[in-house]
Amino acid sequence: MSPMRVTFNRTIGMVAKTFVSALSISLFLAGAAALFAFNLDAGEGGFSSLASLWTISVSPVLPALAALLGMEVWSDERKTGRLEMLLASPVKERSLVEGKFFGVWLLTFGSTVLFLVTTLVFLKSYAPGPVAATSFTNFIPGLFLLAVQSALWSAVAVAASALFRNSSGAAAMTLFILVALPRALWLALSYWADNGRTRFAELPMDAHAFDFASGLVSVGTALSYVLLTVLALFIASKTVASFRFTGRTARMLCVTTDLSLLLAVLFSVLAIGLVCRVDINLDIPVAGSGETAFSAHTRAILEQARGSISITAFLERKDPRFRHVNHFLRSLKRNADEIGGVHLEIKHVDPVLDIGEATRLVREGVAKSSFVFEKDNRIVQTLSIDDGYSERIFAAMIGRIAVPFHRSCIYWTTGHAEASFDDYESEGMSDIARELSLNGYDNKKINLADARSIIGKDCALLVIAGPKKDFAESEIERLRAYLDGQTVGSEGGRVLVLTDSTDLRGLANLLSVWGIRSERADLGDVPTMSGSDVIVRDFSESHPVTGPLQGQQVIFFNPVAFSPSSSASVGDGSGPADLKRYNSLLKVGDACLSAVVERGSSGSDLAIRPSRLIAVGDVGFVMNGGLRANANANRDFFLNSVKYLSGRDAMAGSGIETDRLVTGMDRSARVSFAAVTAALVPVSVFILYASFVFWRRRRR
Repeated sequence: MSPMRVTFNRTIGMVAKTFVSALSISLFLAGAAALFAFNLDAGEGGFSSLASLWTISVSPVLPALAALLGMEVWSDERKTGRLEMLLASPVKERSLVEGKFFGVWLLTFGSTVLFLVTTLVFLKSYAPGPVAATSFTNFIPGLFLLAVQSALWSAVAVAASALFRNSSGAAAMTLFILVALPRALWLALSYWADNGRTRFAELPMDAHAFDFASGLVSVGTALSYVLLTVLALFIASKTVASFRFTGRTARMLCVTTDLSLLLAVLFSVLAIGLVCRVDINLDIPVAGSGETAFSAHTRAILEQARGSISITAFLERKDPRFRHVNHFLRSLKRNADEIGGVHLEIKHVDPVLDIGEATRLVREGVAKSSFVFEKDNRIVQTLSIDDGYSERIFAAMIGRIAVPFHRSCIYWTTGHAEASFDDYESEGMSDIARELSLNGYDNKKINLADARSIIGKDCALLVIAGPKKDFAESEIERLRAYLDGQTVGSEGGRVLVLTDSTDLRGLANLLSVWGIRSERADLGDVPTMSGSDVIVRDFSESHPVTGPLQGQQVIFFNPVAFSPSSSASVGDGSGPADLKRYNSLLKVGDACLSAVVERGSSGSDLAIRPSRLIAVGDVGFVMNGGLRANANANRDFFLNSVKYLSGRDAMAGSGIETDRLVTGMDRSARVSFAAVTAALVPVSVFILYASFVFWRRRRR
């Protein structure tokens, strides 16, 4: 058996059979699980995959595990005097170092795999949907990165252990080199350097973990870790070899050793610079289905659209966002080609390298870091990358360009302290107003108390967003006339009422006449995300507003319940044209939190535009603050309500991006998952591991 194999087996036996290793692995499992639970909560509704969140949760904790597992591999040999006996044998120091390195690395990476298995096992019980959509192969790029990172951390731990007789000093030195020093320097550069936050962004080790787990594999980065690992092992070998030096000749040997170490460091720096300079990036699909599959709403728009649209990413190729932009646009084109509707032409223009095309775009008034939408060789729309982009936004842009329709107006009532569409604070509605604009609507304000303000024929619907002051009787009359179709010719009106109070501010009589009565929402014990909100998952399957949202969830903050009044007929059956048909849209238990009433379009009166009114028992769900949590269908429910009221029923559908992470866990499930994975599992592992170590020692 080779010396390296013997040293490897001995290292495994020495390190694995200690209480320190049991405690180290248990603490690693607890720390990584706590980080994963936090990242899973923070990433809810975002575009990060389970593999990405899991990888970035393990990467920061891995150096500590390697430091604790490798701190005694050489220091214990020096303390007990066995090192002199090993060096007296005709065995190369390199073989001894390699054997100890592979032993520490195997235990470190094995603990990582153990954490992955336990995470997936318990996550399957708490969030079966995301786990079912994610295969084990999605974790392979992240596991590969963690493997090369753990190799470097293990090599540094072995080298530090060779320098210290005390194992605690070796662990402290390893943690200082791998954790404290790089993060302190990076924080200093980020805060004190000019434009530090923009220039330096994330710590490279953390950025590498996210990139690899997302499928953006850098060959140069992987080779850099390998070169640094070899350098650390070379330093460890030379350190162990220096213990052989005795007498007067040791001085010259120490000088040559120091010179070789200096040359090794210089060579490593140059080699890393070279591999990073000629780096090759591999874009590996790691989505749940293997490719980015867009939502049914987006695919419907791509199918309905016709013609050709050119989308140009006006962005420098060295910009860190370029790879994600490139991946997103290629996924968009792939879906469009599969559907066979609109033809998309994707371009990339670098403001520095593509001088000619960049000059043309600048002359057209296009700013850098923008998406440019062109049709018939004419720029029709631009979108700043800095403002954010997503599948939903691109679907709206393509729909506006390729599916022309009459540009309708949405009138928002004012004068009653309603939420405003031009308010950018957390209680404003600027976010959803931007979404409406992208979908082709104009947002206008109207004060019904002002007789000069007119509800024009361009009015698609009228929105009453959480009034806090009473409507005057004259305003109620105008609303009643609008709903009856007396202000817009023979067509019926459309109204969307959002309220988070049973005090409807003068609207109670109007809604009652139209078949809706408000009441206090007695919900009892219901699922919640934060403790102060309510998760709504019961959607009407038959209605075009909520039918496409099956399986999703809406988050309400101050819910109000509704019930049909005596003037409404429950159900959507046939009847007289003036019959007001009441339907529940959202329910929690027996409480209806959103209802729709429609009058007209029945029997022989199909040519008459029906009047429609939707009441939603919350207003905060669509405010800027409520929309920041993307793990819900709040935005889609509001947009579908608007499209239904405006008559664009065919365009209604779920616009929820399928690559968003939605675990479906409420607050109690999150707390339970964190407690099980970050406390119960590590404690169980420690007890089992420590019992095994105790049994082995008793057996001896």
